[in-house]
Amino acid sequence: MGQMPILSCEHVSFCYPRQTEDAIHDISLKIEETEFVVLCGRSGCGKTTLLRHFKKNQIPFGSGSGQLYYRGRDLEKMDDRESAARIGYVGQNPETQLVTDKVWHELAFGLENLGIPGSQIRRRTAEIAQYFGMESWFHKPVTELSGGQKQILNLAAVVIMQPDVLLLDEPTAQLDPIGTRRFLDTLGRLNRDLGTAVLLSEQRLEEVIPMADRVLIMEEGRLIGDTVPEKCGSLIEEYEKKHGRRLSVAPAMPAAVKVWQKCHDKGELTSPVSIREGRAWLQTKVRNMGQTDAAVKNGTANNITANNVTGSASELTGIVAEKRKQRQETGEIVLQADRVSFEYERGKRVLEDFSLQVPGGKIYAVMGGNGSGKSTALKVLMGIYKPRRGKVKTKGTLRYLAQNPRSLFTELTVEEELLVMQGGQMHREGTGQAVKEMLHYLELTELEAQNPMDLSGGQQQRLAMGKLLMTDPDILLLDEPTKGLDGAFKAKLAQLLRDLCTKGKTVVLVSHDMDFCAQYADICGLLFDGQMISQDDAETFFGDNVFYTTPASRMAQGIIEGCFLPEDITAALQKAGDGS
Repeated sequence: MGQMPILSCEHVSFCYPRQTEDAIHDISLKIEETEFVVLCGRSGCGKTTLLRHFKKNQIPFGSGSGQLYYRGRDLEKMDDRESAARIGYVGQNPETQLVTDKVWHELAFGLENLGIPGSQIRRRTAEIAQYFGMESWFHKPVTELSGGQKQILNLAAVVIMQPDVLLLDEPTAQLDPIGTRRFLDTLGRLNRDLGTAVLLSEQRLEEVIPMADRVLIMEEGRLIGDTVPEKCGSLIEEYEKKHGRRLSVAPAMPAAVKVWQKCHDKGELTSPVSIREGRAWLQTKVRNMGQTDAAVKNGTANNITANNVTGSASELTGIVAEKRKQRQETGEIVLQADRVSFEYERGKRVLEDFSLQVPGGKIYAVMGGNGSGKSTALKVLMGIYKPRRGKVKTKGTLRYLAQNPRSLFTELTVEEELLVMQGGQMHREGTGQAVKEMLHYLELTELEAQNPMDLSGGQQQRLAMGKLLMTDPDILLLDEPTKGLDGAFKAKLAQLLRDLCTKGKTVVLVSHDMDFCAQYADICGLLFDGQMISQDDAETFFGDNVFYTTPASRMAQGIIEGCFLPEDITAALQKAGDGS
């Protein structure tokens, strides 16, 4: 008789109160001992709802059916102490899981509730702090931590209880690229070294799919795919052929998968998923394009060589670069910081001689590591914080979207959140129609009567953005606006921001999403040690960086120069393949 799965469910469905459609429908799956499983799908497809069903005290309120099991036993009848110790859960929002004042208190809190002796608690907290690299902020108040540090603390506070399985809901959403790799490396070590099973829900799939043993794909509350990473591309292709529409998770797939889907040979059923595999596949692809079968039969040379592919890419990205420079040209400076310094406590500077100039009608992206001061810089620009030295000058009205969209919500329903920005009067001419149009644009019409706190993370992000847009600001300051958004709505958000810019609006955003910034930002800057140390058009910025660059750039580097997006690599290969 085989070993029991560590987690499993049979025909699980669930519907939230006041909703007519199931959030998840007839889902059956198994998570085996030590498995690393990635759960993906568009925002609002039911990932968080499903994940919460595997943690007894996280199961949402509503009507449900089906069976949930932990090692073959009814999960809902587990002892609370056993559930807390054996099944670890890290949610979307790090703020909601922090319950104490200091980092070391947070690490010890769970152990204290389990009745672990004090001497063992001290040993375990010291060990976990070193494992996660938390020594330098071990004694800090949790209020002084960056969003990424808070998420790392949440994971450490769960792991310290030595669970058998970890459930994680988009844990890297607030981490910078380097921090994301460190976090995932740690998660991978926990899986490899301790045999801890992992069920990880994610929107940013570039880093996590190569780590996975299996990938679960959800669409509209249903589990439509359970496959190995290298067959994700084929599964997406089969779905699109069968249903005649693109699977919503497709835009979030790793760069290697996206390029493979557009350029793979007939009969090639498995795709590369990591940067390393993508580079190997691309090198082989370029070599094989040196001479086609038809050219061999005809005795003629078809000059499709690596040099041709590189030339095609250079021509393509040269056009892209020219377009970027055209977008950067002209524009009156509408937001300016001049040698600004700010500190929360005397002697603990966050910004020092921070300067930037933002031209009107542009998208300006600020990047940098966790704790580098990006969020603080936005609050200083907004006027929430007063600088110790230096000046901020603005032309026009500013609106600010915080990293936690929940901080904007004050009403009982989604519709009322937008209505309140229009004076709260539906009968006023045009007000009701404006709210309905915004709900439709945000893809929240069917959720207009739902409480904002019951929305998924991505849906909350969209609602918060819509609430700001209802005020028609001149300058938008956005802190991680793509956090929790699926690939399809990221593209829609980008089009919205671009439309705003064409109308003379200006956007300053803080982001860790390299692909989004590379594709849509006009100007990119790197914040380090309290200063903007680098600023340039997006093409130049990403071309000069090694770590703060896109996966496609790393995949193509040295093989096809000048590519920063999967579309660049695809276009270069297709252009060379056409003989042009």
